[in-house]
Amino acid sequence: MPELGRYKKVPRPESIETFIRYLSSNPVVISIERKGLQLVEIIRNGKSNLKVFMTNIYIVGLADVYEILSEVGHVDAIVTMSAWNSYTQEAKEECRRKNIGLFKFKEFMGAVYYDGQQFLDYIHPDDREKD
Repeated sequence: MPELGRYKKVPRPESIETFIRYLSSNPVVISIERKGLQLVEIIRNGKSNLKVFMTNIYIVGLADVYEILSEVGHVDAIVTMSAWNSYTQEAKEECRRKNIGLFKFKEFMGAVYYDGQQFLDYIHPDDREKD
């Protein structure tokens, strides 16, 4: 059956299940509570809780960030789920200014260990500059 664009913004159910399964096995994560189709709250051990919006937008831009925030209010992170997805530098910087993390799936899996500026600035080891 055709998708009719359903997964243009909303992550596929199997992507959400994988995201939750990976996080559930993380030692810093105590629990994950679904708050909606694209929203979860992550309770972490010794860290702040995270309200995370999951999307499937191919390249998250500034307009997408504003649209997400207007729909769901404050979130601590926006995660674009597919391995092929990304975001613009402008969107990343605006999220930082608002104390929101903007991540690709694999970036978020590392960022979840941190709070504050370390969380916002997290860069996956594969993407760090090599000396």
